[in-house]
Amino acid sequence: MDQEINNSEGFLPSFPNRRSVLFHLQNAGYQISKSKLYGDFKKGIIRKEKDKTVLESEVRAYIIAGNLKRVDGSLEDLSDLQTQKNKEEVKKLQEQVAKLKFEREREEGKYILRKDFETELVARAAIFDAGFRHLFQVQLRKWIALVGGKPEKAADFLQALNQALDEQLTSYATTRTFHVLFEDLA
Repeated sequence: MDQEINNSEGFLPSFPNRRSVLFHLQNAGYQISKSKLYGDFKKGIIRKEKDKTVLESEVRAYIIAGNLKRVDGSLEDLSDLQTQKNKEEVKKLQEQVAKLKFEREREEGKYILRKDFETELVARAAIFDAGFRHLFQVQLRKWIALVGGKPEKAADFLQALNQALDEQLTSYATTRTFHVLFEDLA
């Protein structure tokens, strides 16, 4: 008198077979033997699906209908498959929402890709470099005159300025960690 119903689509939480139902009940602290459970399947007190799975709701109803006694454990030990499924779905939805939020904020300009940032940084450094080198060319004679130097030595002075600039830009472009100390003069 095996009563079987159809859950072939797998929409409802279920156990893969009768043996897993037995282990589940024993792990949850119910005192039940294999022969009693299998006998109750034959009597129709608990039913299986056509695909031999057993619905979680059927197991819960069987606990009451079969008058099963709990010898140890608690209700928290009884894993509620639907609750687990719901928790996983909520976790998945939260991850999807976080991903969509990040994508929206990135489109709004709050975040940029690392390679875009690095490209922008290189471009800005090149502009920074070109601007200083042009400034040196334009102001060179004025600075030499300001310090009372010889205008004939302008090429050497310009070379020294460019070398100092190169050293600073190289230092700026490294990934070393710099320590900056602030002193309170007050």
